[in-house]
Amino acid sequence: MSLLSGALILYATRSDPMLSPDSISYLSTAKHLRSGDGFTQFTGEPLTVFGPIMPMLLAAGGRSLLWARLIGGSAVAIATWLMYILLKRRVHPWVAVAAAAAFGTSRGVVRVGSFVWSEAPYLCIVLAALVVLTGAPLNERRCAVGGLLCGLGFLTRYAGAGLVVTGMVCVIAASYPLGRARALRMVGVFSAAAAATCGIWIIRNLIETGEALGPRFSGGASDSFEALIRKSIESVSELMFGDLVDPSGRTMVGLVVLGVCLTCATIAVVRRSSSSIGLDLAMISLAVTSIVIPVFARWKTASDIDYRVMSPMLIPVIYVAAAALNRLRAQPVAMIIALSAVFWSASEGTSLAQRTPQYLSVSVGSRTQYAPALYDLIQELPNNANVLTNSPQRVWWHTNRNPTYFAFTRPRAGNSNYPLSPADTLALACRHDTYLAWFGQLLNAGDGPTERRPDLVSMIDLTLVQTVAGGELYRLSAHDPSTCNN
Repeated sequence: MSLLSGALILYATRSDPMLSPDSISYLSTAKHLRSGDGFTQFTGEPLTVFGPIMPMLLAAGGRSLLWARLIGGSAVAIATWLMYILLKRRVHPWVAVAAAAAFGTSRGVVRVGSFVWSEAPYLCIVLAALVVLTGAPLNERRCAVGGLLCGLGFLTRYAGAGLVVTGMVCVIAASYPLGRARALRMVGVFSAAAAATCGIWIIRNLIETGEALGPRFSGGASDSFEALIRKSIESVSELMFGDLVDPSGRTMVGLVVLGVCLTCATIAVVRRSSSSIGLDLAMISLAVTSIVIPVFARWKTASDIDYRVMSPMLIPVIYVAAAALNRLRAQPVAMIIALSAVFWSASEGTSLAQRTPQYLSVSVGSRTQYAPALYDLIQELPNNANVLTNSPQRVWWHTNRNPTYFAFTRPRAGNSNYPLSPADTLALACRHDTYLAWFGQLLNAGDGPTERRPDLVSMIDLTLVQTVAGGELYRLSAHDPSTCNN
């Protein structure tokens, strides 16, 4: 079962995994780690906006997509196996098998597993932490291991702060009957392990950038609370059904999914075993934090809310469905509906895996996007040339030019990287052989670099070198050479 789910990811990525701009941050850092340059990304700046776990997993292969495929497939296979182990503590083994199969072959898992993203490893770490912390008997040693795993979850994706909360719920629920002194000791062990794991990276970020989680968009999103909740609900719908649901209907479908989950949870808790209380509370905590953390992050830092961010919701959704089925497994109609749902989930996930290579043309890894001839111009530049661009991830991936600078565009809410400051841009323009590669079809391109950043144009001259379909190459120089001496 677990091997089948891992093989499904390898099949989906048979023509290469999908890449997003965040994927390039992971892969460039992995390459730099492999070459001994530390946690630095394609811009030459330290990696701080993302945690270190995904680049560390990729480091053995550097920018190898074959190795990235193996990491994704292995993570999904292990997560499926751990889902079975966890479910077996709550439901009949055959129900656990069916639910774990539905999880590992679902559209959501296949979709996130087909990208070079941190989500598949994160699902694996979440389930490993829950397996450790909900196992009986819980002792100080398991608390320490669980705290370490929860800390690693945070270092995989910062939204993993919710996993630390969920881990604490597990520890409190299991240790409370043991007496106050023992409970405090176990909570302390868990907290110390989690804090030590997270703290090392946070301290490093503070030293590098002065911010615990790296530079973030200032001011957050302007969305209303209602809009934030709606985005979360729509993302749950997209996670479960993808493009099967029209965007206009995702709110309603998402509400139906959550309503069904509440119904299943109600059925599951009827005459439940007292031994499952801790696991049930952990799943409630995981579901709540999987929504609250992204909403809070959107509110404070304008981070995106989408199916990728909401992917941990798959775990509690499958869990409550399995628990409800376990209560109704003696009912033939319920079993038929449940098995049909499992078959549908597996068939949809397999269908998505079959079609995934069709989407590579819109992946960051596609050289044919936007202005392919511009990459050729960049590769013809001297090795010591400084290249600035409004598409640094694509330029780095297709030209392997280190570093590739992000410049001449405006900061946007949700960006993982931010353009160079005016002072740094001018400093580069003062150097010999500094160029701006401009991709005119990107959303951040506007009407060109002069329209995007008139403040820079007042200090820096742009001399057009060559125009190609979809882009331009400019040579940069200081408008006033005397400013280069300051």
